[in-house]
Amino acid sequence: MTLVWIAVALLFAIAEVVTLALFAGFIALGALGAAVAAFMGFGYLGEAIVFAVVSLLGIGAVRPPLMHYLQYRHSPEVLSGAPAMIGQTALVVDPIRGPHDRGHVRIAGEDWPALTIDGQPLEAGVSVRVMDIRRATLVVEPVPDVIQQS
Repeated sequence: MTLVWIAVALLFAIAEVVTLALFAGFIALGALGAAVAAFMGFGYLGEAIVFAVVSLLGIGAVRPPLMHYLQYRHSPEVLSGAPAMIGQTALVVDPIRGPHDRGHVRIAGEDWPALTIDGQPLEAGVSVRVMDIRRATLVVEPVPDVIQQS
């Protein structure tokens, strides 16, 4: 009977991986408990009691606080793609001629269309900071020159 309980545990473990509802996992743990009980020589009734107790305790006592933790935990946001560029420094590679005449900036090895935040022109070679993204155009402002003291 031990192998039957182990097979049941594997089936419910697979079901848990597919559903991610945290029900089948506790039933799989109950089946493993019943397999241990069967290995220790408990009768069918003892195995069924161990299965029921472990499964119901897991579902009733462990699942609610675990679900609460998983739903309300705060993990840091990891920005990627275009939103990750906001705040980064870039270099103007094609001049930005005015409020409606896009130039290009190089950021992370790629050239992106760009406009200045105030519509002022910028020549190539100027360092800028990405302030916003509008559709596929970066909105930039010049980075003030840092005066180096010697």
